[in-house]
Amino acid sequence: AKLILVFLNIWVLAVVLVVSLGHWRVFESNDPVIGYDNSHLIVMRELKEEGQRKTGPSTSNISLSHNGNTLVVAGHAGIFPHQINYNQRPFIVPAEASFASADRPAVDTKVANLRHWCKQQHPKSTPYENIPKSKLSSILVDERHKLLFCQIPGVAINEWRKIMLILSGVVNVTSPGAISGGDVYGKYAKNSKRLSDYGEKERGDMLNTFYKVIFVREPLERLVIAYRSKLQNKASKYFHRAFGSPIIKKYRKNATAAEIAAGTDVLFSEFVRFIIDNEYSGREALNEHWEQYYKQCHPCLVNYDYVGVFENVEMNIAAVLDTLKAAEVVKPPYVSDTKTLSSSELTKVYSDIKAHELNNLFKVFSVDYTLFGYQCPSFVHDILQKGHIFHDY
Repeated sequence: AKLILVFLNIWVLAVVLVVSLGHWRVFESNDPVIGYDNSHLIVMRELKEEGQRKTGPSTSNISLSHNGNTLVVAGHAGIFPHQINYNQRPFIVPAEASFASADRPAVDTKVANLRHWCKQQHPKSTPYENIPKSKLSSILVDERHKLLFCQIPGVAINEWRKIMLILSGVVNVTSPGAISGGDVYGKYAKNSKRLSDYGEKERGDMLNTFYKVIFVREPLERLVIAYRSKLQNKASKYFHRAFGSPIIKKYRKNATAAEIAAGTDVLFSEFVRFIIDNEYSGREALNEHWEQYYKQCHPCLVNYDYVGVFENVEMNIAAVLDTLKAAEVVKPPYVSDTKTLSSSELTKVYSDIKAHELNNLFKVFSVDYTLFGYQCPSFVHDILQKGHIFHDY
């Protein structure tokens, strides 16, 4: 009996030692790895699960665990099927971005964070010449200064198009303010070159050698800006017809014929429901003015050299021009309106949104938050807590 006890103790010690050294993977995970370019499907499944849930705490929260060079989703067996064959680039799972060190410049931090998450999910990058041109239609080209700029509506897009016209020598001025907004999309529209306009080899060469830049801003703030400029703005006739009228017809109880016909007084809460349902259905892409950044600029396909932010847009544009040795070609001010929305303004706008809808809305844009290093806004935490929505954003 004593001999058996001795051997049993030795065996227990051996097990403890092996597990502590990590050679025996006791806690193996069978959770799936998600395909990147189909991430809208992931959001759709989460929203569907949210809609089917009857009682109890939310199970839509995401917990992460590293497994080699992948990031796996834990606790989603009821949402994600285990046999997923997307054959696409990896999905960057929403999480709080904390990769960058505090002593590095803010922009370098953004680039490091972006590359970190992309490399975690796809260590083997796709050759640039193999990227479909449909993924590159948002990228503008300046051959003279070897610049590629991915334009995103709502992030100083008009000013950047003016800067590109000046850099390319199309317009002989130094101030972006000297070019009218109407001329950007009218007189000079054909002079704006897109990367998708070039042949496969040229696209590959440019992506390999040109300076690649993207500018972003706080995602939920951009959504408010898009709502105000495209749906509240009385001059946005196209958006009233294309989006305002259908939104009012679908989401407003007892909408009058006049309200539907005009499409000019869409409520922000109606707009939010439209975005969630649109993403949930997957029938069509979101309009570029409120579509996610990663779907427009594909940052895990294109290895961007510089990530600028609207919060420091003047300084960041100056830094890009310095790198291109073009500081004398384009003179400040670069952006006519650099105002951002305050926390109190955002809180006021989103306070009318139901907690479960805000939770679903954040899921729609959570990939952008992760990739570009934005923290979940405090007002989101507050509203979800008041609505008793458990979350770990």
